[in-house]
Amino acid sequence: MNKNIVIVLAGGFLIAILVAMIVQASLGGKPKKGEADTVQILVAAKALSAGTTLDETNVKWQDWPKTSVFPGTIVKEGGKKLSDVAKGQVGRAIAAGEPVPESAILKGGKDGSAVSASLKEGMRAVAIGVSANSMVGGFVGPGDYVDVLLTYSKKLKYEGVDDPNIENMVSANLGKYVTETILQNVRVIAVDQSAKRDAEKPVKLGKTITLEVDMRGAETLAVADKMGDLSLSLRRLGDDKIYVKNYPITTDERLTHITGEIYGQVIEMQKKSGQNANTVRVYNGFNVQQDAVGQ
Repeated sequence: MNKNIVIVLAGGFLIAILVAMIVQASLGGKPKKGEADTVQILVAAKALSAGTTLDETNVKWQDWPKTSVFPGTIVKEGGKKLSDVAKGQVGRAIAAGEPVPESAILKGGKDGSAVSASLKEGMRAVAIGVSANSMVGGFVGPGDYVDVLLTYSKKLKYEGVDDPNIENMVSANLGKYVTETILQNVRVIAVDQSAKRDAEKPVKLGKTITLEVDMRGAETLAVADKMGDLSLSLRRLGDDKIYVKNYPITTDERLTHITGEIYGQVIEMQKKSGQNANTVRVYNGFNVQQDAVGQ
C-alpha cells in the first residue's frame, strides 16, 4: 500500500476519534431529560378547606414544570423544609395536588394579614371603644390578656312596706354607680387596625380594642356597651386564673361610706341639741333621699 495513503487514513481515523470524543463530552454535560425543566413547589397533599392550619401532614413538595410556575408560587430553594413554609391557615379551599401560593396563606396575628385566622375555634372577635384611661394608659397590646369591667348607673327605689331599716339598707349600699367585672382572661387580638405588636415602637393609644370572646362573651359586650363605661384591667403575663367573686359588688356607697358618716354625725348633733327628730333628708340634684335614724 502506498505510504501516503496509509498516512491519510491514519490521520482521518484520529480525527474521527477526536470528533467522537468532543461530541460525547458535549452530550454527557447536558442534564437528563426533564432535569432542568422542573422545580419543586408546595402543593396540597390532600383537600384543604378554608381555615385549615397548614402542617407537614397536609402539604408536600412536588415536581412542577418550570414553565407553569406562576408568581407567588412557593418554590423549594436550597435546604428549605416543609416546616419552614407550612405556617398559617389557608384562606380558601384548595384541592389535593393544587399549588399552595403565598396569597392563599393567612398568618393571622403574626403579620396582621387576617384577624379571623388568629381566632381559636368557636371564638369571636368583638371591638369596643377605649380611651387612654380605659386601656391602661395604652399599655394594652395584641397578645395581652385582660379583664373587662363595666361601670354603670343604677338607682334602686324601695316601694314596699314602710320600713326604715330596709330603706337604710338600700341607701347604705347603693347611691348611683356600680362597677362589676363582667369578663375575665380575655385575649386582645388587635389595637385599632393593628394585630401585630412592635416592641420597638412607642406605646400606642388606640381608639378601639378587639377582643377574642365566645358567643356568650360577644353578647355580654354588646349589652354592656349600651349600659355604661367599659374599662380594661391588664393581667400579669401567665395569669390565666378565673377568680370567683366572693365579695360584695363595688358601689359608690360601699366605696366611700360617706352617707353613713354623715348620718352618724347628724345623730350625735341631734342628741347634743336635744332634738327628737328621727329623719334625715339628703338632697342630691332633683332627688331627695329620706332616711330614719335612731335617737
